[in-house]
This record gives sequence, C-alpha cells and structure tokens, in this order.
Amino acid sequence: MLRNIPSAALKELVKLSERKELLLARIQEIDREMVRVQGRFGIPSQNEDQRGTVTVSRAAQRRTGRGVLKGKIVRALRSAGRKGLTIQELSKKLHVPTANLYVWFNGTGKNVPGLRKVGVAKYRL
Repeated sequence: MLRNIPSAALKELVKLSERKELLLARIQEIDREMVRVQGRFGIPSQNEDQRGTVTVSRAAQRRTGRGVLKGKIVRALRSAGRKGLTIQELSKKLHVPTANLYVWFNGTGKNVPGLRKVGVAKYRL
C-alpha cells in the first residue's frame, strides 16, 4: 500500500504531521494558560462541566429474582378462581408486558401442574 506513494509525498506528509504536532502542543499550552487564568477568577473550566451522567436502563431497574413471575401469576390465577384470567388482565394486574406473559405461558406455564387454558389467551388454575 505504501509502496505506490512517491518519496516526495511521504516527505511532505512527514512535514505536515510534524507541523500538526507542534500546533497541537501550542493548543495544549494555550488550554493550560486558560485554566490558570480561570482558576484565578474562580471560573470553572469547560472540562469539569462536561462530565457524563450515569443512567440505569429501565430493564436493569425491573430485574427480578428467579421464579418471582411464576409466583405472581399463580397467586393471581388462584384468586381469580374458576373463571380464570386473560393475559391482558394479568398484564394490567401484575404490571408485566403481555409479550412476557405469552412467552411464560408457552414455556414455563406448561410445567405448572393444574394450569389450564380455558379460552383464547385465557388461563385458570
């Protein structure tokens, strides 16, 4: 890749990079002087104001322990009695997304003894 570049172009690139390094050093020196002057007058530097904030995603906040959802669903279905509950009703009651409940009933729900599907998206215990 570098074989096709003429030596004159390489020399020019070296000179330009050296100039760039000198200019960057001057900029850093000017920045240090600005911080010193700001410090004398109690002005906060720009670098201090630009700190990033740490946020926690909603998914991390809602993380629950193993088996907690199963316990909530079983309790809700027991309290509903013979009529059972739909996934929509469970979602509102337990504050859980409906997609999570559909997946739970399709997987884990099949292993819960006594759990019966009594209609379209309707279950009872």
